[in-house]
Amino acid sequence: MTLERELIEAVGAAHVEPLDGGSWRVTPGSAAEVAEVIRRSRAHHAAVHPIGTGGRPTRVADPRARVHISTRRLDQVLQLDETSLLVHAQAGLTGLDLERILAPRNLTVGDYPPVVLTSSLGGIIAVRTPGKSSARHGFFEDAVVGVSAVLGDGRTVHTRIAPRRSTGPDLARALCGSEGTIGFITSAVLRIHVRPESRLVAAYTLPSIDAAVSAVYLALREEAAPSGLRIYDADKAGVHFPGLTLPAGHALLCAATAGPTDLATCDRDLITSAVIAEGGATTDQALAELWWRRTHAGEPTPGRGPTLQVMATPSKLRAVYHAVGAQLATTGGSAPAYISRFDADGAVVFFTLEHGGGPADDDTVAAAERAAQAAGGWLLGARAQKLDSYLRALRDALDPDHLMNPGTLA
Repeated sequence: MTLERELIEAVGAAHVEPLDGGSWRVTPGSAAEVAEVIRRSRAHHAAVHPIGTGGRPTRVADPRARVHISTRRLDQVLQLDETSLLVHAQAGLTGLDLERILAPRNLTVGDYPPVVLTSSLGGIIAVRTPGKSSARHGFFEDAVVGVSAVLGDGRTVHTRIAPRRSTGPDLARALCGSEGTIGFITSAVLRIHVRPESRLVAAYTLPSIDAAVSAVYLALREEAAPSGLRIYDADKAGVHFPGLTLPAGHALLCAATAGPTDLATCDRDLITSAVIAEGGATTDQALAELWWRRTHAGEPTPGRGPTLQVMATPSKLRAVYHAVGAQLATTGGSAPAYISRFDADGAVVFFTLEHGGGPADDDTVAAAERAAQAAGGWLLGARAQKLDSYLRALRDALDPDHLMNPGTLA
């Protein structure tokens, strides 16, 4: 029997789409169908590639037949435990869709950047790129309590949902970030939160980007847990907030805190204290309110979007910001920027590279990327290129022919 016929038997003709180059897009409707597709693909020595919300098949240099498995139909909440604050959801459900389901119950996934939650849960968990974190709730993978997946050898596994002290080695940790090379995630159990009683915002001006970064990390070291933070340099603040003019070199910091009112107030006061310690002061709260509406309520933001996004550790953030600005200055350009997505590992600097009144050309962008990397930054979206040795051994045992998402994490 041909592979196409086998795939049709597994999920139905309506859910098998032939693609160019001897490949197919398959859309299973259940975890059992995912397992069946992987088993049948393996029997034909066909490579298996996961597809999330993007829906674009992976292009790799591989002569084997390829089966692209979409999670689009795996979009249901399987169980919601409002006492334990756990939700079991299928991998094709996006973070935003899950938020819409939880909202009427006064629950939330957490204060993660909205752009992160546009991806499917399977994609968020399987691909560990910088920025999928919250200063208040930590890294997204930390919310993963259990995972169901089909392994490379065709077996289905369900990691145990139990108190940490009664569990052994955690396969869920290995599946997080494995990009489909060890197993195909079909669902996950996530820790969720009660929606905050209060949400407070505040805005501050500081004498420099360096002082603003120092203030943020001073507050975080004091165990402030804000739901959002963003630093704008003077040029970017002038674009995002028409009518606002900061002295050259100064910075604007917008902050949000959330939770029970007393705790949200305490976190805000910790940030205010850190700002004052770094020579800053409070300013018009309306600036912070506008920032929050733009980032979480869809209000449009003026100006061009970021050209370059760079992740850096706390000790390298300042160097990255100054290195890119200096590089653009050598050609008469500029690099207005804001810094966001703060967590214990660092933050992301979003640059809008400009030259001659318009966007910078490709060569200028490439030079800025090199400057950022030389200063210790990582390009946002730059993913790991290989598995750690212990994960490689696990993959070799489960999938010796490397049929699961070949070309990724080699």
